Amino acid sequence: MTAGFVDIGLFEATAIGSLPHRDPARACEVVLEALPSVPHWPQLPARDPREDMIRQFLEGMPGVGESEDGVYLRPPSEVLEQWEGFLRKVEEGRSEAFSISRERAEGLYAFLDRVRGLKPPFLKGQVTGPVTMGFSLKDEGGRAAFYDEELREMIVRVLASKARWQEEVFKEAVPSAETIIFFDEPALAGYGSAYMNVRRQEVIDALKGAMADLGGLKGIHVCANTDWPMVLEAGFDIVNFDAHGYREEFLLWTEQIGEFLRRGGIIAWGIVPTDAEALKGSTPSGLAEDLRRCLEHLEASGVEGEFLRRSLITPSCGTGSLTEAEAEEVYRLLRELRRVLGRSHG
Repeated sequence: MTAGFVDIGLFEATAIGSLPHRDPARACEVVLEALPSVPHWPQLPARDPREDMIRQFLEGMPGVGESEDGVYLRPPSEVLEQWEGFLRKVEEGRSEAFSISRERAEGLYAFLDRVRGLKPPFLKGQVTGPVTMGFSLKDEGGRAAFYDEELREMIVRVLASKARWQEEVFKEAVPSAETIIFFDEPALAGYGSAYMNVRRQEVIDALKGAMADLGGLKGIHVCANTDWPMVLEAGFDIVNFDAHGYREEFLLWTEQIGEFLRRGGIIAWGIVPTDAEALKGSTPSGLAEDLRRCLEHLEASGVEGEFLRRSLITPSCGTGSLTEAEAEEVYRLLRELRRVLGRSHG
């Protein structure tokens, strides 16, 4: 966790990453109009399959095989030269060797061009987390790469380098901006199930390793229920969760939430729904009321209000699976919710 308390503002808004748009310029417009203080670069999986949350971060990973059927990892013994090159780059600290190419992230490069002139106070990036990546990639036998200690360590190092590279290009584009990097971990919804037979410490070590090289704020996004005490204790500055669908489950852990906030942590409430049906009935005032009840519950449980007001607000998940109109409605609601909260808590 970054030392001290970072003044991120009062109920500032940001978002997760993916949008359904194919035009990077339009996607950036949507983001920057809704999120002037904490914008994120848009991931555009509809534009190119290589922009999905797995393929987008594969460059520089030794032993990767890509086909129409999916992605797999070959063992180090079969790609020894690739592994030697990978280890050399890691030892030399060459994060640029793990950059994300324009072909896999048009939205990132369009975003960097736009923010140079705008100079927002924060810039948010994102990378797929090591647990999700480790359970999405399989060896040639179909076994999750996370179960192989050598492959798991490689995945952690690649993702750590890609996260660090994002910090560097953000600082190059807007030197005055504070950086925020989220690790997207939807697979943590399966932690503790038969699907994910791993030890708690293995998960924590992977998460800590992935964020170890970052100098700015470090966040995690989990869009379902999980072991929240583990996530809150892992060392992130920001914990983002689906507060629309899973707030009751999250709020069971008031003691751990309070400890996290007192250490300087920030809760990012994913209160704006990204489900198309739920979106139809949502209003800024209704969402503000939902959030108010969450905050009152925590205050009644002994969590100091001064810490809760340092919260962020976000959509519950990415918007890549929605239509463009639905995604833009999510961002409009987020913008209006920020205004409502600013008036009521300012």
